[in-house]
Amino acid sequence: MPFVTVGRENSAAIRIYYEDHGSGPPVVLVHGYALNGHSWEKQETALLAAGHRVITYDRRGCGASSRPSTGYDFDTLAADLHVLLTRLNLRGVILAGFAMGTGEVARYLAAHGPARVRAAVLVAPLLPFLLKTDDNPAGIDRSVFDRLTARITADRPAAMKDFLDDSYNVDLLGGDRVSDQAWQNSFYVALAASAHAALRCVTACREDFRRDLATISIPVLIIHGDQDRVLPYPATSSRLPALLANARSTIIAGGPHAIIWTHANEVNQALLNFTSHPDRAGWPNGPQNPPHSRSQNGQAG
Repeated sequence: MPFVTVGRENSAAIRIYYEDHGSGPPVVLVHGYALNGHSWEKQETALLAAGHRVITYDRRGCGASSRPSTGYDFDTLAADLHVLLTRLNLRGVILAGFAMGTGEVARYLAAHGPARVRAAVLVAPLLPFLLKTDDNPAGIDRSVFDRLTARITADRPAAMKDFLDDSYNVDLLGGDRVSDQAWQNSFYVALAASAHAALRCVTACREDFRRDLATISIPVLIIHGDQDRVLPYPATSSRLPALLANARSTIIAGGPHAIIWTHANEVNQALLNFTSHPDRAGWPNGPQNPPHSRSQNGQAG
């Protein structure tokens, strides 16, 4: 099994598990909260078929990577990503993040620059800043995060069950866009993450990325479902084109948070179009598919 070592905790090395498949222009995929690198399987298949080299990895505390008690902040997580890109000597990378993984993408680019990265993809992003403050009135009240962390501390399996129900919009899409077996697989993956990661990654998601975004000049594709109940479009992606120098957005009608599974065909089409020509001039700085195309089934929030 391939690993890179990113640090130590007491007597043990902290190792990040990764997979590296295919050849051609490299794409690095950064997974979301309570997931692992295999969560990208539908995108990996499409990217490999299109002639890309595809690298996935498990965030510390998740999947086959080490489970330290520290390092669940975006400075450290971005540093882990930097070690991986450096050890593999990757250049001209398309760097794609899903949900929490978009924080690693933004912080990596701000901290380490775009020398290795040609373009970025943000799928269901948590950016630009989730926490409600005096200068961020559109954010989420701190009490919501406090209740979530209390819930994880008291009963992590139950908290993960609720999170996945909201991620897949199972009341609307269960049995159609997401099977019981696919949901159960996600549940087992979520439970396999360390308790430290489950709790402290929630706290990390309160970090402010507005300064990070101001440093990003490479092309960026934003993909978001308009029925996302975990990271609602109005509080996240709708604000990004004004904060990024070179961005375009694709809004997926009826898409929940977990669009990389439930709406994989739509995500893959947008992703492949972008990876084929990430530097194409003339992109609009705004939604490719406007929000008024939303499905009337369900309510984001």
